[in-house]
Amino acid sequence: MKIVLSLNNRERLYDYISMGIDTFILGGKYSFHCPYVFSLDEMTKIIANYPEQIFYVAMNALYDQHTMSEVESYIEQLSQLPIQGIIFQDFGVLQIVKERGYTFDMMYAPETLNTNAMTLNVLQEQGVTSAFLSRVIPLDEQCQIAQEVHIPVMLQGHGVEYIAASKRALLSNYKEASGLNLDISQNNDFKLLAKNSDYVFNIFEDAMGTHIFSETRLYTLDLLNQIHGFDYLYIETLMMNEEEAVEIASLYSDALKSFQNGTYDKDIKEYMKLLYQLKTPLDRGFLFDQTVYKLEDMRKIDNEKRESNH
Repeated sequence: MKIVLSLNNRERLYDYISMGIDTFILGGKYSFHCPYVFSLDEMTKIIANYPEQIFYVAMNALYDQHTMSEVESYIEQLSQLPIQGIIFQDFGVLQIVKERGYTFDMMYAPETLNTNAMTLNVLQEQGVTSAFLSRVIPLDEQCQIAQEVHIPVMLQGHGVEYIAASKRALLSNYKEASGLNLDISQNNDFKLLAKNSDYVFNIFEDAMGTHIFSETRLYTLDLLNQIHGFDYLYIETLMMNEEEAVEIASLYSDALKSFQNGTYDKDIKEYMKLLYQLKTPLDRGFLFDQTVYKLEDMRKIDNEKRESNH
């Protein structure tokens, strides 16, 4: 298992590398929600300064047809950089890469669709070479997929979780409709509270649209015995300050080394104490929730509806 980190500050790269982390995701012009948007010039400098490290670029939006020529030009520019691959969900991106003959690792990362091994094994035949598993299915199902799929897969290990997104400028529209004097440029200042619930969400807006994430951080620091079979463990640094990101990365790096050395079961209590000392809200997400509807359940519901209509 390798730790993969979304980079939110280039100045802390050395810290991560010194921990043994060597794989990073860079946000860019065409990324959909990312902790920092790096220009192509910045990417070029980062990769030149750290040639031994592995870099992916996030192109994880769904793009309008009128932007595809710009997207294609951007991919061509990325092909000039020694990056490992592209994180994507729009199959137009995959098609461009295939037609141009680029050799990127194409990691398919839709937010909710990667829920079974059979689909991913078919997509491998279409050019998908790795995948980010959906966060909205239980951990045991994700582990089963990891065993049955024929390509490397990534599990989110820590960080805020995606809830919903829109290409619309929802905060700007709300500001205009309400007449309130809101500073929507302060991306971490807006919260949503679901009706009849105490669950809080973060909402922010950027050039790509509006994004809603959990306020709590998913954590798996104490689950390495269950998740060590995954190829990649992802740390999402979105909405983390640089100190929290470094501390979290250090904890997971140390825990993984401890697991590999056979001392994890003894050391994990101390690691968890250090995690709690950060005083960030933690959550298990959907890891131990059962899927509400399975295919056989939906068929049963459909049959019952048909019978009641006769």
